[in-house]
Amino acid sequence: MSKKPIKPRRAGAKNNASPAPQRSGQKASEKKRSTRKRAVETIAPMLASMAEEPFSKVGWVFEPKFDGIRAIAYVTGGEVKILSRRGLDLTSRYPELAESLEKCKEDLILDGEIVAFDEKGRTSFQLLQQASGLRGRGVQDRSKKNIPIRFYVFDILSIGGKKTITKPLSERKDLLRKHLVESNDVRRVDDLGEDGNRAFLACLENGLEGVIAKKIDSPYLPGKRVPTWLKLKATRTSEFLVCGYTEGKGSREDSFGALVLGVINADDQLVYAGSVGTGFNDSTREKLFKVMQPLKTSKCPFAVRPMAKAIASWLKPEMVVEIKYAEWTMDNKLRMPVFLQVRTDKKPSEARPDVVVPISEVSSMGEAAKRNTKKVADVVPINRKKTKAKVGEATVLRDDLLSQLDNDEDELNLEVEGNIIKLTSLNKVLFPGKPRRAKPATKRDYINYLIQVSEPLLKFTHGRPFTLIRYPNGTGGQKFFQKHWEKGLPPFVETIEYFSEHANADEEYLLCNNIATLIWCGQVASLEMHAVHSRIDTEPDGAKISKKIKGSVENIESSILNYPDFMVLDLDPYLYSGKERPNEEPELHRKGFAKTRKLALLLKEMLDNLDLNAFVKTSGKTGLHIYIPIVRNVDNDAVRQLAGTIASHVAKMRPDEVTIDWAVKKRTGRVFFDFNMNARHKTLPPPYSVRATDLANVSLPISWNELEDIYPTDFNIRNVPERLEQVGDLWEGILEEKVDLHKKLLKD
Repeated sequence: MSKKPIKPRRAGAKNNASPAPQRSGQKASEKKRSTRKRAVETIAPMLASMAEEPFSKVGWVFEPKFDGIRAIAYVTGGEVKILSRRGLDLTSRYPELAESLEKCKEDLILDGEIVAFDEKGRTSFQLLQQASGLRGRGVQDRSKKNIPIRFYVFDILSIGGKKTITKPLSERKDLLRKHLVESNDVRRVDDLGEDGNRAFLACLENGLEGVIAKKIDSPYLPGKRVPTWLKLKATRTSEFLVCGYTEGKGSREDSFGALVLGVINADDQLVYAGSVGTGFNDSTREKLFKVMQPLKTSKCPFAVRPMAKAIASWLKPEMVVEIKYAEWTMDNKLRMPVFLQVRTDKKPSEARPDVVVPISEVSSMGEAAKRNTKKVADVVPINRKKTKAKVGEATVLRDDLLSQLDNDEDELNLEVEGNIIKLTSLNKVLFPGKPRRAKPATKRDYINYLIQVSEPLLKFTHGRPFTLIRYPNGTGGQKFFQKHWEKGLPPFVETIEYFSEHANADEEYLLCNNIATLIWCGQVASLEMHAVHSRIDTEPDGAKISKKIKGSVENIESSILNYPDFMVLDLDPYLYSGKERPNEEPELHRKGFAKTRKLALLLKEMLDNLDLNAFVKTSGKTGLHIYIPIVRNVDNDAVRQLAGTIASHVAKMRPDEVTIDWAVKKRTGRVFFDFNMNARHKTLPPPYSVRATDLANVSLPISWNELEDIYPTDFNIRNVPERLEQVGDLWEGILEEKVDLHKKLLKD
């Protein structure tokens, strides 16, 4: 807690202003209170850690996460002072907020977020920054520009000079409800209950960036980043320091190429985190270049000079920027970073990696809800759920389900094998389609498709841990990944518990083993589902492999879940059409797919010469997936090594057409041959599963003979069921075509 005293002054008043005159009807005692100057001890805000994914736990509540400026408001003697997280005085920037806070009848210290809204009612940090710069006439200027500003208060830290920070959050919420005087400009944040998954979806659907999970009995720890407050966002973003920039080329020669980014590590050292060259428009690039010039220095600011591309200029590490990224690489660099904005509200010292709290640790912080599920056998601890239908009954079951869905109701209760699944928003468009190419597809259309292809699809999901990729607002909205479901899982969804290296503990993962689970995936808007290449089922070639999958890394690595059914070769064209918007991945186009097809046919010839049976399917997006079924006597590391040897050989044969380089810039103009998908934790969309594209394309098995004539957009949720009726499942016998790699290629 900071010991620096502050002296509150009336909102909007200048430093040399005389005390405000007594208002009409104001009592003498009120006047005396409002003019008395008292030093108030400032309180540094408590900070949230990052959670790895949405969850629901008993003893936790969830609040909306706003994209604004964190602020502490001090109401003292009828006067108001608003300080930012950095301790900057924001009172004069937001006089309307200070005026509203003056209505509080007691001395209070309030924690909250200042937020601006766009014309669609969504929070916008950029608009907030613009609004902050509108001086002079203040709120009138903002009003003319239609930028409403609100202060959302979520905590109360002091009442009448007595601190409340040691009280549990539940009590502080009650006190906030009692003492805060709300207005149009100042609002109290209500929590969204204990169902974190539902709260997260609700926030995304309303244009917010996520939720904050808070442990209901937690005290307020000023200035600390704590695991009892957890932020959950749909996209990964974090703050970094700009430590230099590279030279601009071509149209950027008068500016910069990329920003060199740094982050403060656990040892308080500034370390290189990579560079970002996307996300800038011309105006932003020009402004940044101008702002960076006074920060230029001849000295490298990093503790260890990075082995990076030529740096045009080093900078003093004083500018904080927010970056969106896919993940951290193994060598601690950002993968696929995109510039979002400058964060003037953040201190350079705050540019640190987010502390990610595994969900398993959340359980240990309090009494977690335990679902009443039975394990089958300890050797393979899969949570089996009630299921009735046999494979031979699949047609009758499908027809019954499709009949139940054959109406215009937006909500209905679907009866599936004795289970009732509540379906909602069935008429909501999830796949927008394209004019003259494909009609929009609704949630009902998607669930209908899953039912129609359930028999072949379930063959490739059964027994394989899988990941949901959910799009609550369809393909045009935000997405998030989900491997676990902590609370309220339907009774028909089966799960498996095994050791997680990330969590360093046993965790429960989802399985898609029955048609009810497929339909549930459609209900929760999982527009994609990605499965691993191994499975827990022992037949026909896994009887002798260890079934011990819990307790340690050693157990999981020697278990059946580390012995895949397939070697997979992922071919992804990195050829741009020229129509892509800035920062976009290459779009599907004829030239790019033709090169991918050419490579696939070359691989088919090579694999035939090695006596390896190869099956091909469209990825559902721009590329192709080749699967080689293998006997489960070779682990993932050995399979990946062999796939890497094949990929390296092809890349040397065709260096101008094929690359195995992970660096995105080095891939451009060639087909990326990704052999690294052969790993225990890697997943791909199973055959017949849908991809989150506007056209609702399907990842579809095809014959090698038809590869020359097909195009990925030929197959979607509207025509694949008919194709199945005509040609059948081309991969039906794939597991009967297994090759023993150990005997053929890996024998000593």
